[in-house]
Amino acid sequence: MADRKAKEASIMATTHSVPLSKSYVAAVVEYSPVTSNENGVDIHVSNAENYVKFIEKASQYSADIIIFPESSLSTGYSGDSKTKEKNAASFIPDPIDEISPCRDENHVYKYTLKRISCAAEKFKIYIAVNHLERVDCEGQDCPTNGFLMYNTNVVFDRTGVVIAKYRKYNLFGEPDTNKTSEPMLSTFRTDFGVTFGQFICFDLMFREPALNLTRDLGITDIIFSSHWFSELPFLHSLEAQAAWAYGNDINFLASGYNEPTTGSGGSGIYAGRKGYIHVVGETKRSNTLVVAKVPKVINGTRICNISLENLIIYNFNQSEISTTEITDSGNYRHLTDNLTSFKTESINSNMRSYDDVICSGEFCCHFALTIDFDETVINGNTKYYRYRMAVFDGVRSFSGYATGHVSVCGIISCINDTLEGCGQIFKLNDTIVKPMTFQSLQISIRTHDSVNYFFMPTTLTHNIIPLNVSSFSFTSSSFKEISDYDLHLIKATDDLLTFSIYGRDFKGKERA
Repeated sequence: MADRKAKEASIMATTHSVPLSKSYVAAVVEYSPVTSNENGVDIHVSNAENYVKFIEKASQYSADIIIFPESSLSTGYSGDSKTKEKNAASFIPDPIDEISPCRDENHVYKYTLKRISCAAEKFKIYIAVNHLERVDCEGQDCPTNGFLMYNTNVVFDRTGVVIAKYRKYNLFGEPDTNKTSEPMLSTFRTDFGVTFGQFICFDLMFREPALNLTRDLGITDIIFSSHWFSELPFLHSLEAQAAWAYGNDINFLASGYNEPTTGSGGSGIYAGRKGYIHVVGETKRSNTLVVAKVPKVINGTRICNISLENLIIYNFNQSEISTTEITDSGNYRHLTDNLTSFKTESINSNMRSYDDVICSGEFCCHFALTIDFDETVINGNTKYYRYRMAVFDGVRSFSGYATGHVSVCGIISCINDTLEGCGQIFKLNDTIVKPMTFQSLQISIRTHDSVNYFFMPTTLTHNIIPLNVSSFSFTSSSFKEISDYDLHLIKATDDLLTFSIYGRDFKGKERA
């Protein structure tokens, strides 16, 4: 037995990626966590044990790095920060100290941090987890309970040593969670020659620290831990992930907290403008591991093509991880953008082409499209999507937790002929027909500020996954301060929920 284990360890070591490899092997986790004590076992302990199951399975496929979702270790704890600290928050060592919590003999670190550290060492894999962090404090800015608590990502190397940590800067509510005075820029270098940056969930919607990593530091590979609350029509989790990865042309490893009844979840491995390698939607409870080879980016170029030959999608069954035993009703709940301030125009099924300019203030969008409409599939009880051209430029609220300036041009779907029906979807088990086919579709915009804007292509199909890059083209060009953006279909489709250019304008003041 000892000889067999030694042989397996030797094989595992020789299959790790190295600096000369053209790709590395990444694993992302779509996880439906334990949310209440099971048989007297604490929530965070149960989740940590499930994490190790993912880690062991990923190691069997020679993964170099594995990413876990936001908040799924400590989910279910409620109450004040003292309660959360007692149950789940841990001290986390400073990466500069090169400490392995696994080897802690003084009981400084929580069991969960030690367990993951030991798994990294045992299975020789880089691990990124999201963990509540406790920092003791004193003085004027210290709370009365004597400590600060952060929503923190922590990365372990193959020996279990903490090599990076990042404290979430753009909080989505999160009472009793502190934020740093300035955003942290967290990066780390791996033994396979790739430097990663990392941020958490809502950070994706802001310049700092997300765009600081890509625009300022030139980071080409990003770790993204998320507990996202999907919002239609433009900010579904997979839609936002694919758009951000494409807009920055970076490798993006996204791991999502799975809870369909709140529209939470969505994971994927993305290779920038080469498209996504695989995505996992969140319309049902799942515990899914995705493992794939990710092409390295050298001097701005991916040095090999995407290969699906080694793609692994492993779905843990109920006997392995029990949280999928909960029965879903088939109703997927999501947030909906406030569309009342949008300028919209219905797409009339009797019209076969449109060539329109629609403006929101001084922000204008050009729509050019041709359609076919098959009336024969419609009867009195038929369910089908209608469509509108929609434009918005202004400051919006993100569920009351932050504000931001948004500029968007898009085609959006509606379950009926009213604006209130837009950004809604039919029930997942409904039978719908697709009478409208977009034979061609092009959206163009021009801005007079090439520095403060960030635009990306946001798309979604009826299956609630984004279009991949074989189906659309997104281009941009700039001259002095003028920038042009163009999004168009490559091939005809009857399978759209959203097709848009979504932009953030960072020159104004924002609140997060």
